[in-house]
Amino acid sequence: MKNIFAMTAALLMGFGASATNVELVVEAVDNGGLVPGNTYRVYAVLPTAQHSLHAIFAANEHVLNVATTGTFFQHQYGSSTTTTLSEAGLMITPSLAFDSWVTVGAESSANNNLFDIGIDFTDFLAGNELVATDGAWFVVPTDVQAAAAVGNKVLLMQLTTDGTATGILNLQGRLTTEGSQETWLEYDLTFSTDDAQVFGCTDANAANYSSSASYNDGSCEGQVTNGLTGIAADTKWNVFPNPVIESTFSMQFDAELVLGDENMIIEATDLTGKIVLTSEYSQEDVIGGNRIVIKHGLAAGTYTLSAKHVDFSTAQNFVVAR
Repeated sequence: MKNIFAMTAALLMGFGASATNVELVVEAVDNGGLVPGNTYRVYAVLPTAQHSLHAIFAANEHVLNVATTGTFFQHQYGSSTTTTLSEAGLMITPSLAFDSWVTVGAESSANNNLFDIGIDFTDFLAGNELVATDGAWFVVPTDVQAAAAVGNKVLLMQLTTDGTATGILNLQGRLTTEGSQETWLEYDLTFSTDDAQVFGCTDANAANYSSSASYNDGSCEGQVTNGLTGIAADTKWNVFPNPVIESTFSMQFDAELVLGDENMIIEATDLTGKIVLTSEYSQEDVIGGNRIVIKHGLAAGTYTLSAKHVDFSTAQNFVVAR
């Protein structure tokens, strides 16, 4: 009989998965002394912006374990995941921001479609280790939460502890390229908060360079030129998900998107070259620092999506499947 994760994964996207080069990186978070111990965030860093991540799991001999030499801080108003972590609650109770939890991408309950199955969080909520031999927390592969943020990072958990936290995680995701989708799996990835980094921009030529940063988190805002910043001409992006199966899709950029005072024009053309969609976006429309969400009513077919800005112009194909 298949285990819980195997059944869930089969429903999500099937097996036949290959491995990819995914890393776990730990960020040191300044909690200002509002809670006991130190706070850390654990991210999966994906190889490219075409990779997404949708499940953290335990199955068969691949145990999932998150432990500490001390205890995990668990806020009285917190939970095991970010699905109940409201923005209103964070404003009323600032220390709640440093609760210990797990997630896929989302930092709060806003637009958070996280599920979990087969994971017993009882010990974790009591401040002790999280152990699972079967089960997962996950989002569906087409959910925007599965897409990587700036620097190809996907947030997996936040841990506040008075000791050293370590973990062993198994991950599943998808690689989407033009005309194809491939499942990937990574087993037994490890992390330790002893290796925590200070995230920031490490490019001395960038406008937001941080001399204290030890890990480049992809937030660099472009080269400094006569005191101005803009989008690099070779900026990369992709359509997520592709094929598009819903009424919205995202343009996901591989670095922080800084439009400045100039708007970006997005156009979609069909195979005859006819413009079938056009929209204009400002800096206020950028979500998560590197993504623009596009609404559409396009029929099934193949299209070319172009992005035009004062600093660059580029295009790529995508498919609508309805």
